[in-house]
Amino acid sequence: MAEETLLWRVDQFPVLYEHGQPKAVVIDLETFKQLELILDNLPNREPELEDALIVEAAELKQLVAQVRAVARPMPDWKQVISEL
Repeated sequence: MAEETLLWRVDQFPVLYEHGQPKAVVIDLETFKQLELILDNLPNREPELEDALIVEAAELKQLVAQVRAVARPMPDWKQVISEL
């Protein structure tokens, strides 16, 4: 497995506690902007499954049309397959 590169560590930022439990961290505006950019781009990281299926279906239809255009009937197809 490839080694992960960490952009930030918790110990880089002040931690806010509530009733002795860590609840939040304080980050600078530059770090916030970087995090915001990363989070905004997460939905665009991978294409939607439905889009991929539509593209594949269109490609399959093209392939079927190409095969039908050049295909010729084979009267004894069972024998041809058994000889393979």
